[in-house]
Amino acid sequence: MQFGAAGYQSKRRWLSLTSLIDVVFLLLIFFMLTTNFSQQRKFSLDIPAEKGEGKSAWHDATLVRIHEDGIVDFNGRHVIASNISSKVTQLLQDRPTIRFIVRPDSNIPLQQVVQVMDQLRAGGASLVSLIR
Repeated sequence: MQFGAAGYQSKRRWLSLTSLIDVVFLLLIFFMLTTNFSQQRKFSLDIPAEKGEGKSAWHDATLVRIHEDGIVDFNGRHVIASNISSKVTQLLQDRPTIRFIVRPDSNIPLQQVVQVMDQLRAGGASLVSLIR
């Protein structure tokens, strides 16, 4: 006994993988575009004491000013930008618990402030505050 239409031959059906490959590539592109491959750096900043809490943040601190023309000074003494880390290392040898308070001028790009703070960290500074 034979079931089915007369003259019908059973054929194997193959699934087309084209649509599956399209979906896989779309997912791959999605994950590549949404994944962040760059490593994020964190900067922990110390916030100076509020008014009325005393002057503990300013006691035994070095003020690092960044001027609009790119000049950096430590307590009023000019420092060449490439020598900041060596200056920090020298100050930390004399006073290991020194705090650095960074005060940029108002029109300084943020990148320039971050570069100075990176040099402070490279010199070994652990207590860094940013003020306005």
